[in-house]
Amino acid sequence: MSNQTREEAGDHLSSQIYEEEDLFVDDLSSLDEESAALAHEAVAQHLMEQTSSNQDDNDETKATTLHNRLAGASAHKAGLDSVDKDKVNRIIYETSKGSAFFENERKRDESLTKRLDEMLHQYSVIKDLDLSLEKQVVDHKIQELEAGRDLTQCICHVDMDAFYASVEELDNPALKEIPMAVGGLQMLCTSNYLARQSGVRSGMPGYIAKKLCPELTMIPLHFPKYRAASAKVRAVLAKYDPEFLPMSLDEAYLNLTNYLQTTDQTPEQVVEQIRAEIFKETQLTASAGIAANRMLAKICSDFNKPNGQYMLPMDRDTIMAFTKTLSLRKVSGVGRVTERILQALDVQTCGDIFERRAVLYRLLSPISFQFMLKCYLGLGTTHFNLDSDRKSISVERTFAALSEPDELYRKVDELAALLAKDLQQHRIRGGKTVGIKLKETSFEVRVRSKTFPTYISKKEDIARIAKSLVEKELPISLRLMGIRLASLPPKVDDDHGVKKYFRKRKNSESNAESSDAPRKVAVIEDKDGQVQPQISQKEGKDELDELDELDTAAADTENMDEHDTRDSASEAPYDALASIVTVTCPICNRSLELDNIQFNQHVDECLTKVEVKAILLREQQHASSSSPRSSPSSSTHTTPTQQQQQQQERSLLDYYRAPKSP
Repeated sequence: MSNQTREEAGDHLSSQIYEEEDLFVDDLSSLDEESAALAHEAVAQHLMEQTSSNQDDNDETKATTLHNRLAGASAHKAGLDSVDKDKVNRIIYETSKGSAFFENERKRDESLTKRLDEMLHQYSVIKDLDLSLEKQVVDHKIQELEAGRDLTQCICHVDMDAFYASVEELDNPALKEIPMAVGGLQMLCTSNYLARQSGVRSGMPGYIAKKLCPELTMIPLHFPKYRAASAKVRAVLAKYDPEFLPMSLDEAYLNLTNYLQTTDQTPEQVVEQIRAEIFKETQLTASAGIAANRMLAKICSDFNKPNGQYMLPMDRDTIMAFTKTLSLRKVSGVGRVTERILQALDVQTCGDIFERRAVLYRLLSPISFQFMLKCYLGLGTTHFNLDSDRKSISVERTFAALSEPDELYRKVDELAALLAKDLQQHRIRGGKTVGIKLKETSFEVRVRSKTFPTYISKKEDIARIAKSLVEKELPISLRLMGIRLASLPPKVDDDHGVKKYFRKRKNSESNAESSDAPRKVAVIEDKDGQVQPQISQKEGKDELDELDELDTAAADTENMDEHDTRDSASEAPYDALASIVTVTCPICNRSLELDNIQFNQHVDECLTKVEVKAILLREQQHASSSSPRSSPSSSTHTTPTQQQQQQQERSLLDYYRAPKSP
């Protein structure tokens, strides 16, 4: 095989296979040399000691873990507590056996089991060690986390009950009396509570749901109806918190702190009122949780489903008592894999985390361990601004099996257009890293990505790069494809950077200008009175010279929302007037009418001229020292006050003018 062929083959096989298990557990390679050596030795010894006498037990254990894995991520949803889980898991196992999904889940379960064995034998190495130092370190981390606890906010999580199914029941009330699910034979999106009594739930293939509940009625998806109902719900939520955070069509977070200051109602009364208004407007029921942060509020919203609410008082002792007995699986972010890992370490509840803190500190990654500590302490965020934390933006779709290159490329074009539209709606400039996610018909997931020195935003550019990544995976048969943009521009605070100088001038300053009438400019102001000009931004060429110069300008009409106050004169994308504003240069203190590019150039020139100023001053001092002094009678006398006033009125540009002739 030639070197070129080897490189092509290596490039073709260089995509990463995504495994859910990789997101939580550390590799042994992350340990120090001594611990890693001991762990590998323990694993090797364990493998050598395995005999045929315990093979039956191992097979039984493998079957049990695979049964639980096949049950899916939504096995703990509301309405499933009374279901015979063993019976449901057995039916799912038998129905899935022999399918590509079954084989993929079996491989992943075996991979996870192997890694768990390694971790357990690593634990057998450290369990007899003195871990007092680790406990001290963890206790110090707990103190640091406690110092940041915020009990001043009242956060509410509103979750609509079986939303898609409930909307369908409004159009056909007869569906309320029979087991019903929304979706198709390939996948269900949700089910009503009658169907959940048989174990039918979201994320389950329809053909398996039919085995669990033969009388199940499946209704196809009707997203326009769901969006219309969601809009009515959001209109109610906006009355209580205009800055509420929607997480999907059927759930959202509200911060009721400010609203509670305007009423004598208790938090429970306010939330009851919200749920009543939602039902009045939509005839749909909602459940809610009230707590000090988003994590706890989401947990609480699941306690009294459907059509109920639960409040966790905002004091530390009550929160700690609540989390002590709370099952870890109830915490958002703890799934099947994490649950199995923690169960292997005898951690069942959030309270168990503290008892096993030293062991978990040694075995888990720093990020995972800190997440565990926050679960134990009941700590979560109260911030609603997701854009500041956004690291990537993506879109993906599931479809019937596709394998022809032309069909796959058309799917890329479709996803690229959707992603470009999302960029405009979220006002994101673009991303430097373009990635693809491919799920094969065998359910194996592959990911590829490519990073560029410039921001990518146009659908044509996203599609061209994504196609080149897909091409490296051909031939392939897919059932899901996704495109992702990462390395997004950092969000800059308005009080930092150039934007802070874009302020609307006061009327008095405008009247103090010269007699020449100032040019009218279109200015867009946000609620804080800060000018937000619409600026066309150009990007350079990428490292392979395969992209054109990128214009990341987005149409304003796509970005307008219900709070937008722009008039028709400013709706044209990046109007020439809208990009020109009156600004004051922070260097020379002069009022200027410039667009963003001109303003940046002006500031650069001013900063450069600071050096020129220093040179001119040195030359002037040198010339003064070499020339004869002027007589007192020939000079104009100025008082110290006048000198100070003259100095204040001068700008840096006055130093750049050519000296007058003597």
